[in-house]
Amino acid sequence: MVQPLGYNDGILLLSLLYSSVDLILEWESFRTCNYPIHMWLLASYVCVVTFRFTHLLGMRSSSRGSGDFLLDLRQKNWLPRLLTQFTWMLALPFFICWTLLGTRWLWRVSKDTPQCVPTDMHMWFAVFWLLLCYIWIVIHIALGAVAWLLERRLRRAEGDLRQIESDDVLTRWGQVSRLQDYTSLSMGNSPGLSPTQINSLPGSLSIFASSCEDGQDGECSICLNEFVQGDTVRNLGVCKHSFHKSCIDLWLLRRADCPLCKRKVSDKAD
Repeated sequence: MVQPLGYNDGILLLSLLYSSVDLILEWESFRTCNYPIHMWLLASYVCVVTFRFTHLLGMRSSSRGSGDFLLDLRQKNWLPRLLTQFTWMLALPFFICWTLLGTRWLWRVSKDTPQCVPTDMHMWFAVFWLLLCYIWIVIHIALGAVAWLLERRLRRAEGDLRQIESDDVLTRWGQVSRLQDYTSLSMGNSPGLSPTQINSLPGSLSIFASSCEDGQDGECSICLNEFVQGDTVRNLGVCKHSFHKSCIDLWLLRRADCPLCKRKVSDKAD
């Protein structure tokens, strides 16, 4: 569900509005500082409000309609995709640089021209706001790191899928090597196997010739279609259950157990 504007947003907006009016009223005093910390404060207020507005707009326009749209680097709609790129490639780097610059300015003003600040409360508020800016930056850097790790996992999973995307897989399941977003990843406690591990599993591969020959089942329990002559069938050595190779290989990329009996298919998966 999309998170609506809340009380915290209202408090933040009113606080920044009050501080902005106060800065404007004391503008002449701040102009005597050797660095324009009042301009830095106003610009940082605008940055934070822009961040929040971008986040709210991105949540509403995201195809998934959730608050984690910044984690999805594969947005389908043009607006959330644009907002995601704007946040990671422009807004956040600028805010980091601006906060570092504000840190230097505030430090020099406190050392060289502290008398330019109207009251001690103004200086303490500027320091408090600087601390909030760094907290904001750390949170977004952490989100960016998670988004990058999820995208990396997606690309690795797509690479594994391409290795097993045979003509039979394309015919039976279509193109499976293009994942939509990070929700397509397996998040369970039973990780799958790599293509190399799948190809080295104990058991056998065969071309199906007749019903129930060599102990094979007559139907693939994954796609629920009967085996027909010419189908490539994988027989799992641990339990002797048989499936279409194109079906069981896709399953094993996500889970390292038999779909029927749930037994681990190899010691490597333990």
